[in-house]
Amino acid sequence: MWDENRPLKLIKALSFDAFSMQHIIDTDKYFAGEINGADMCGIYAPFCKCCSKWVENPCITAYKIYERMNTVCPMLEATGLEDARVVQAVTDVDKYLASEGIGIDLCGRYAPFCAVCDKNQPFPCGQAYLRLRAVEGFSTKALAAQVGGELVINMPRWDDALTQALDEAVVVESEQADTQKEEQPVAAAAAPEAEITVEEAPPRRAFRIGTARRRIPREESEESAGAAEEKAE
Repeated sequence: MWDENRPLKLIKALSFDAFSMQHIIDTDKYFAGEINGADMCGIYAPFCKCCSKWVENPCITAYKIYERMNTVCPMLEATGLEDARVVQAVTDVDKYLASEGIGIDLCGRYAPFCAVCDKNQPFPCGQAYLRLRAVEGFSTKALAAQVGGELVINMPRWDDALTQALDEAVVVESEQADTQKEEQPVAAAAAPEAEITVEEAPPRRAFRIGTARRRIPREESEESAGAAEEKAE
């Protein structure tokens, strides 16, 4: 497995100009790729994340940026600054001078807190620095374990601690939801069964269709019957 810290040790052990150092790094990176069977460009060293391939001597420039990034937070911590506006003023001047010295704009690659920077906020560098400080200072209860009869306490890293706290919050929330669900009566079980009533339709009334008939007097009826008989004869 490739050791990313090896290139850092190599550069620190040598004292050549940037051009010669770039040639040495390129050679070492080529042989590392042959050994590992992969192109090591981008995964060769920790400073690869600060690399801009369009600059002169990109590996050495990235190394200088990486080394300087590690000095910003200790410098700000030594001042004890807690005001985002003051931190922004200090970092603006320092970032400008560092950019002039390295020959590249360091905005976004100035310090570790650039990873949590939000440029839409006022005083973005100051806010990002304080945000990183808050995250790094986050801690939870120690993790204790019994090993060989001795109590070993292991304090997790901030990211592991944050994950642990979030998991615990989810578990607590889930338990509260289950408790509320058990206490809440079930409407279907508590409510009495509704009586089903069917309304009977009223019986339909029968009716007769009447036919109007003309009443004929008896005398006229007899005369009509006699005329009919004579006609038939």
